[in-house]
Amino acid sequence: MRKLKPLSERKPDEMIKMNRFARDISERTGFTVRDITLVWRAGIDIIIEYLKSGRAIALPKIGMLFAAIKPSRKVTNMNGGVGIPKPMLLPARWVVRYQPGIFIKKELTSIEVSEEEIENLYEE
Repeated sequence: MRKLKPLSERKPDEMIKMNRFARDISERTGFTVRDITLVWRAGIDIIIEYLKSGRAIALPKIGMLFAAIKPSRKVTNMNGGVGIPKPMLLPARWVVRYQPGIFIKKELTSIEVSEEEIENLYEE
């Protein structure tokens, strides 16, 4: 059975930065890149405030973001491969979760996956 590549190796090669994102919005709306950037960053700050206060936020066409507690669990500290590994308890912590909305699910599932894309999922 073939082994999947780690998720870090399956992420897209290209990441869209904020400046490009704002430029694309500017071309569609006519608003200035500066105004779009200011509004977007203020929106992100507000989203973070909502998450920190325990509220979920629904983003139209995208889905829902919410904070959740990841319970504590037992792990093994490998000490960087030096010395004897020792068990330890990783404490509970807050994490951000994402639940995709129906629209984005439909949009993404409508894209056909090529054989090349499937082959790129697996280690050689």
